[in-house]
Amino acid sequence: MDLEIRPVTADEFPSYSRACEAAFGEIPTDEDTEDWRRQTELDRTLAAFDGGEVVATAGAFSLELTLPGLTCIPAAGVTAVSVRTTHRRRGILRRLMTRQLDDVAARGESTAILTASESIIYGRFGYGLASQLNGITIDKDRSAYASPPADRGRLRAVDLQTAAKVLPEVHDRARRRQPGDVSRTGTWWDVTLADRESRRGGRSGLFCVVHEDGAGQADGYALYRFKPHWEHGMGRSEVHVDDLVATDEAAYAAIWRLLLDVDLAATVHAWRRPVDEPLRWLLADPRQLRTTFVSDDIWVRLLDIPKALEGRLYDVEGRLVLDVTDTFRPHQSGRYVLEAGPGGASCTREAGGGRSPGRRRDGGADLALGVGELGSLFLGGIRASSLARAGRVVERAPGALRRADAVFGGDPPPFCRTPF
Repeated sequence: MDLEIRPVTADEFPSYSRACEAAFGEIPTDEDTEDWRRQTELDRTLAAFDGGEVVATAGAFSLELTLPGLTCIPAAGVTAVSVRTTHRRRGILRRLMTRQLDDVAARGESTAILTASESIIYGRFGYGLASQLNGITIDKDRSAYASPPADRGRLRAVDLQTAAKVLPEVHDRARRRQPGDVSRTGTWWDVTLADRESRRGGRSGLFCVVHEDGAGQADGYALYRFKPHWEHGMGRSEVHVDDLVATDEAAYAAIWRLLLDVDLAATVHAWRRPVDEPLRWLLADPRQLRTTFVSDDIWVRLLDIPKALEGRLYDVEGRLVLDVTDTFRPHQSGRYVLEAGPGGASCTREAGGGRSPGRRRDGGADLALGVGELGSLFLGGIRASSLARAGRVVERAPGALRRADAVFGGDPPPFCRTPF
């Protein structure tokens, strides 16, 4: 097709926004479009124009990603990927992804990440599923703790103007301690705390509670909403937790206790929670915390394999020779030697790389895997042995899977609090 693919201008952004939102079944208001525009880096947008009309979109945020070992690297947060229904099956998405990944690499970012609306799409472009999230539900009358929380701090309800001054610093401290988490910009906070009616999903406006330690420093918070419901004069409302962050175990326990004790509520729901949610172990009856869904979350695409693998730390020392195939960016296919440990890592590419994906030299490699599978291992939440059982990783040397599980493994498991 004779398409023009390029970033959009400020004047073209409303058309870009409408085209993208339509693919997700939404018609944005002018207010929604302006909020999105404020968060968008226009030079990181891409649109496919057919006769001057936007028919496909992609974009990226400039994020900072926390890795195992609590190092942080710049990462492209891919977003706003869409193709108009009338233009599907014409190779437009492939062209957008090629152009975007070239741009990410040219910016010196070793890693692109995304959350996928359809998980079938991105594997063919070299992305690998690297983290998951849970949705959880608990009934208030079954939420007793095994023992009272020991808390020398205090909780206080604050308005959203106060929240805007307090929450960003708490989140920033917390996300630097959590592999898989990303930074939030000031504009992200402005838009979120503006609390537009269109984003409430039929629930109330945002409520905010902040926890302060014994010295008066904020070390946790929750943003939550009500969905009112009454049965025969009895309050049976739902509490929906949008965001809960704590940098301290006592703050975490105290905030959950408040949410589980909200008057006139019967049930508490939280849709974006880590797979190792500690709340279960606070409960007298852990079974009462119900996992309502488990979903894929962060997908990782490595664009500079040595730079990416050297950007994180590793809990144990080990050496792995990785025979990597990258069918979408075949110049990355080759053999990489990773020397890793708690103090850092070095990763070098063996001479003679860049071969065609179909040719393999098995001698000397520990593991053979695709670049997507290497992306899955990158954040420490997916085990090489699990991928091997699914035929996605091949063990070339005895014991290599066990070593890879130990080297790439991380604690805590990766988790991202911020949808993008």
